[in-house]
Amino acid sequence: MVQYLKAGDELDITKFGLGTFIVKFEMPMNFIDDINRIYDDAKELPKHNQNLAGKIKDELRVTEILTNDMKDCFWTCFRQYLQVIGKPLWHCELAGAWINDMKANEYNPFHYHQSTQSYLGLSSVLVLKRPSTYGVEYSREETPCNGWLEFSGGQQDPLSIPQLRQDAQVGSLYIFPYTLLHGVYPFNGTDEIRRTLSYNCDLLTEHQKDATNALTEKGLREGKIDPKSVVKRQWVAENKVSQAPQKQWK
Repeated sequence: MVQYLKAGDELDITKFGLGTFIVKFEMPMNFIDDINRIYDDAKELPKHNQNLAGKIKDELRVTEILTNDMKDCFWTCFRQYLQVIGKPLWHCELAGAWINDMKANEYNPFHYHQSTQSYLGLSSVLVLKRPSTYGVEYSREETPCNGWLEFSGGQQDPLSIPQLRQDAQVGSLYIFPYTLLHGVYPFNGTDEIRRTLSYNCDLLTEHQKDATNALTEKGLREGKIDPKSVVKRQWVAENKVSQAPQKQWK
């Protein structure tokens, strides 16, 4: 009798995953503080509720108040996501950004994102503030979900992981495809808010990128686009990274 493996022996293992990827970045706290500051100081931001699925009163568009350095920071994270999943050839075009100030008993039902410019894109959730408590779990306290972020996708079978639930912390940035269902459970027992920023990023082919740039240049020439709203950036190809933003958050 040949014994090929003994008790306690370990083999070299490589794990392969198929399907959708979620990548979490831990962002610098001064980046979080700066976003909270400009948001709290802003006056009369446009409501964004009509474009969103959330059952949340305060959902405000913030694309215009984010500094170019902040936008570059998000853009760099989107680019790094593509590098991590091995799809570096897509071009990133930042779309809209908004902030949700979620209060007790409000919630974000499961939904996905879409764009008018591209059928493909990435979304994100950045946690800016969270309550010190999410209140009482009225049942099954061993599996809490009050205030938690949940993603749903993949095969519904015993050997797959179709759902991922996260007790998302301040500073955590989650990036994932537009098509991935996600939502946030309600919480109770506090007057504190749960504040998150979401930023969409369209993914364009080379042809789409060239067409978009041509329309932008035409709009600038005709005075239909405010030059201040256009963030110049260096498009990157495989194995290259974006230029570092002027401001460094550490």
